[in-house]
Amino acid sequence: MTDPKQFEIELVHQSQEPCVGKFLLSSGEDDPRRCVLTLECPMGKFQASDWNYFDALCLIREELEPSGWRPRCFGACENVYPSNMCRDMGRGMVAYQNEIGRAAEEEHLVETFATSSEIEPASVDEQRAFFQLWRSSPR
Repeated sequence: MTDPKQFEIELVHQSQEPCVGKFLLSSGEDDPRRCVLTLECPMGKFQASDWNYFDALCLIREELEPSGWRPRCFGACENVYPSNMCRDMGRGMVAYQNEIGRAAEEEHLVETFATSSEIEPASVDEQRAFFQLWRSSPR
């Protein structure tokens, strides 16, 4: 197994000061096709494993949400969601930044763990609801 890839990401909370966490990406020990994502942050250590990093990120976000914390990265944006090909071929490392009424094109791809101060992270449920709305909108 190679050294894990790392991303420093700000974690935001509605009523507390932001803090910094580190996402570590690695492969499963028993199955190298598994995507293992670990978050190390002041709230503790969280780990999830899935067939792609986007879905592993969603699992960690669901663990953080009850305490009010959200990672400030594109993978946590309401309007960002990967296609099946992004999940399968790209292991969920990129996703489409969707807009209602606009078809997903290559130029709309963003990196799941990329960050920006303008990002307002959403809950996993809000993100899934937006994706369903986008899918049903005419393009």
